Amino acid sequence: MPPRIRTGGRSLAPELVAHLDRWVAEQPFSIDLHSGDVGWHLRHDDEALDGAFLGWEVDGGLAAAGLLDGGVLRTSVAPAHRHDEALATVVADGCAGLGYVDASAGTALRDELLRRGWSADPDPWVLLHRPLTERDAPPDDPATRPLDGPDDVAARVAVQRSAFAPGSTFTPELWRRMADGPTYDPRFEMLTWTPDGEPAAAATGWFAGTGRCAILEPVGTHADHQRRGYGRRANLAVLGALARAGAGGVRVHTPASNEAAVRAYESCGLRAVDWTVALVAPGRHDGGHPSG
Repeated sequence: MPPRIRTGGRSLAPELVAHLDRWVAEQPFSIDLHSGDVGWHLRHDDEALDGAFLGWEVDGGLAAAGLLDGGVLRTSVAPAHRHDEALATVVADGCAGLGYVDASAGTALRDELLRRGWSADPDPWVLLHRPLTERDAPPDDPATRPLDGPDDVAARVAVQRSAFAPGSTFTPELWRRMADGPTYDPRFEMLTWTPDGEPAAAATGWFAGTGRCAILEPVGTHADHQRRGYGRRANLAVLGALARAGAGGVRVHTPASNEAAVRAYESCGLRAVDWTVALVAPGRHDGGHPSG
């Protein structure tokens, strides 16, 4: 039986998350779609999520998962199917009309897209990773703590909107949708406050299970409080919470050109383990892979 594609919205997310969490145990250093990417995307409304999640089945079992965000497809392939050419052909067929695809090196999917004329994005990204054990958990920072109530949610939203201005559309409603998702855990979202009680930085981590690799997404510092170490404190608090929960490591994926972000992650103990490039559709030459 040929591979079969399924598409869906919010209701498909829990099934994809369960498989992604199992797959990441075998592929901690990959750029593959992570359950945390799904969790962060669930902030959108149902209309925006319709058709955003994809699953490809082989012999009745999920063999690959995808997140479609505009013209960008982010993928993860089950370890047992990374070299499955029949699966790669079906997934590649569905990429017609897209602008970018994230497909890990060494997979049949990436090879198939290259054969079809897709090319490497000229703007590389860097994958950073840090192993975690309980010994890596830093001492508690009294100015950094999980969110507690609507006022903290509003503060967390304000940090996000300032850190990513003018493009951020984050609102308390979007936060609530994200928090209602199957992957969100309030232990892994932190706010750092100034001595005057202003929200300075926020970081969100996504736990995939004991011994497995987590991710950070998103992290940011309010424009009024940048370059004072607040972002690092928020990140370290999340890393500590992940370590205490038993995460085996944490990874982030960011544009290599964003040197400030790379330095910020390195200051938290993450180290570059790979440089990656998305694939660009034939005939598209603008570069600038927009996902992350």
